[in-house]
Amino acid sequence: MKNEMGKNIDTITEIRGFNRFYTNILGLLEKDLYGSGYSLSEARVLFEISKTENCTAVQLCNTLKMDRGYMSRIISKFEKNGLISRRESETDSRAFNIQLTAGGNRLFHELNERSNQQIEDLLLKLNEDEKLKLLKSMETVKKYLTKATANILIRPYKKSDISYVIDRQLSLYETERHFTSEVWKTYLKQGVLELLEKFDPRKDCMLILEYNANPAGCVAITHTDDDTAQYRYYFVEPELRGIGVGHRLLEEALSFCKEKKYRHIFLWTVSAQETARSLYSKAGFTLTESHENNDWGVPVTEEKWEKDL
Repeated sequence: MKNEMGKNIDTITEIRGFNRFYTNILGLLEKDLYGSGYSLSEARVLFEISKTENCTAVQLCNTLKMDRGYMSRIISKFEKNGLISRRESETDSRAFNIQLTAGGNRLFHELNERSNQQIEDLLLKLNEDEKLKLLKSMETVKKYLTKATANILIRPYKKSDISYVIDRQLSLYETERHFTSEVWKTYLKQGVLELLEKFDPRKDCMLILEYNANPAGCVAITHTDDDTAQYRYYFVEPELRGIGVGHRLLEEALSFCKEKKYRHIFLWTVSAQETARSLYSKAGFTLTESHENNDWGVPVTEEKWEKDL
């Protein structure tokens, strides 16, 4: 063991040095977010609560690796400020399900914008080429540290995943694409529920990306006829993007389609989803149709992509 450590001492020293450096950067970001009265840690708790319709303090502690006493103080502060509501769990009388109130949702989006602005200010001294190099370097760090430390798997969905699939897409599309209309929300919710009502395991699948035992992404395949499949509900949590897991989800879905002998697959996306569009193109999908849509809160260009199998 000692000899092995000796061989890796330069790597170990560099990683420890980077850890101290990045801890200092986090210290800058951890401070009160632009006078909001909330810290980065509190914003992270709000973020996790927003991910799903129901969560508990224990789940939050496990996901965020926070001390229970510290979490309890944050939850109490949120409840006092009217940001969350708590109700007794239907499955465990000792636990309380936590949800964001309307005020909590407003604060979540406000803090998200403040955090974005804080990062933008942090990068003011960098030109566009330097920002791109920083982004690529961060993707490399994420990729290899995730490989070294994380347990990532792709599994079939469970009933308990459904609220996560719906809630996270609503939250991500509102935060990242500003989809806020009731038309969009109804379209998404009804689509997922309709998939489950008509789910045929011989032709359909919904796969969940799991990161350290927590759901972190999704993809679904639904049948339109015996020969044609639709690729749907594809998303990956922001912290796992850029390390190849999105590609793994796509490959798993395509493998399922080939196994079930589909001859054709299509999907709908929007032009703003540049990373996903690049992934589809590399996988052999072709853009075949586009049209403008003004019903989802902001104008978007919807696109249909298709691929023969």
